[in-house]
Amino acid sequence: MDPALSRLVVDPSCAQLDATAACVPDRALYYKLVSQWGFALAPSAAYEARTTGLTGFQLSLLGAFTAIDSSADYWRRGTRGGEGASDTAAQSSDAEGFAQNPDPDSWLQLYSIEVRKGFGFGVEAAGSLGIMPNTSLVAWGADLRVAPLEGLRHGAWRFLPDASLGVGLRRATGMSDLNLGVLALDARISEPLVGPSGFIVTPWLGYQFTRTDAESSWVDLTPGRDALAECGYVGSNVPGAPQSTASEAASGDSGSSPAAPAAFDGSPVCRNGSGADFANVASFGEADVLRHRVLLGLSYRRELLRLGAELITDLVHPDDAQSSAGVATALRCDNSASDCHSSPRQWTLVLQVGAVF
Repeated sequence: MDPALSRLVVDPSCAQLDATAACVPDRALYYKLVSQWGFALAPSAAYEARTTGLTGFQLSLLGAFTAIDSSADYWRRGTRGGEGASDTAAQSSDAEGFAQNPDPDSWLQLYSIEVRKGFGFGVEAAGSLGIMPNTSLVAWGADLRVAPLEGLRHGAWRFLPDASLGVGLRRATGMSDLNLGVLALDARISEPLVGPSGFIVTPWLGYQFTRTDAESSWVDLTPGRDALAECGYVGSNVPGAPQSTASEAASGDSGSSPAAPAAFDGSPVCRNGSGADFANVASFGEADVLRHRVLLGLSYRRELLRLGAELITDLVHPDDAQSSAGVATALRCDNSASDCHSSPRQWTLVLQVGAVF
């Protein structure tokens, strides 16, 4: 399930040896893929508004399970599939000739370990480290939040629920084609309910704003071709490069004097063949995708044991959350902007078990 951005091209025939046009990246599919990856990576720790307190310390294990639109083109064409699959040995192709992953996972799983520490005055910090099975992704990040009403238990203050404001950052490493990070701002309210035997059940409701920041590396859009071999590459068009050798080999006359290049532009110098495949390297560029998410959770605590569960889903369709019309169009429509419909909402279920000291 690692990203395979080389498959996200507008016309698959550009990868043929006799192709006359360079490959064009399909950035609409790229934005859709990045949006769903970002939803799965975003901060999702299951915690209520009240912090662990001045002396509090919490160690937790989390599992986050995010539903994806696995039948969509951007998942089938944009991921490598099973272990050992590669771009040059795609498992199958669709009716239009696009290489694809025939059976993408229905959800992304992220398993993390988290450490959370309170510092008094309603301030709490956390750090996390996680892995995503069936991918090479390793996620790490940090959270900081403030509970401004914490400790106010006198007069009218005691009737108000706990409230907190937080900021979180997650970064992903291990994906060769893609740099991915998510910044989140959230607000939560909660109210602890104490049971007769000493356990505490705390429901909470929250809102989270996320900004997914993705940047593509330079991607070879024709990984099945060897541009150097097709060209007979001998160097670059710079001063001191063997342009004369290339020209003599092409003409078959070692005694002739080739014409000097019009300009030293650094372009590839070919001994024979075509250098057209050098144009099939491109970057999908940067993508900034916004999401508005609602958080609904419940925790159970008894002595040191703490259990938590949280459901996260989109408040609005992803395309409606964008401040950029171009990003909204990319999420809603195909590359030609002829087939448009609202992008699907996602959801994440988070399960957490931990110890509070």
